[in-house]
Amino acid sequence: MKMLGKAILLASLASAAAQETGRFQPRSAASYPARQRIENLTIAVEPYESGGKVKQAFGKINFAKLGVLPILVVMANDSDRVLQLEGMRVEFITADGQRIEPIPAEDVERSGRVHPGDIGRRPSPIPGGGVGTRGPRPASWELGAREFAARMLPARGTANGFFYFRLGRRPDRIPGSKLYVTGIRDARTGQELFYFEISLDEY
Repeated sequence: MKMLGKAILLASLASAAAQETGRFQPRSAASYPARQRIENLTIAVEPYESGGKVKQAFGKINFAKLGVLPILVVMANDSDRVLQLEGMRVEFITADGQRIEPIPAEDVERSGRVHPGDIGRRPSPIPGGGVGTRGPRPASWELGAREFAARMLPARGTANGFFYFRLGRRPDRIPGSKLYVTGIRDARTGQELFYFEISLDEY
């Protein structure tokens, strides 16, 4: 019951944030071309490279200049069980098999100078200690507000948010790549669900 209460609270907060901004609202998971459904859980993904959708969600942030790719993840739990997302792991897998973990929202604007060797690297926690950094700058409000933050997914519930991947400025980042999701568990039994591997070739 405690876990269910936390899940309902998180869903309420997410809904309130969406109403407050009044600008960005993801579609249903089933409406996205890149999606996978396993055990009555649908996970859909969409990369936000450029264009009007980026402006709608993030305002004037120039992700191309920052060498960062935001990927929206939308989840729909059509089962009668609560799912635990606290241990969920999301990785971006490039066409050549390189596995890249997301960076936290506060690190997205830390530096716009990303070199090929820095792809996927987390910025140094010491100001000025990272590659090409001049100390941390505060992230725009939208970055933190849109970041995926759900820790529980209620039965018949939904969750959504962005993961930010430092990929450099290559124009061919999407073709052949995929998003790999593991660590989702049944909150009651602790059993881990099968992994999700969602191709981004649709984009």
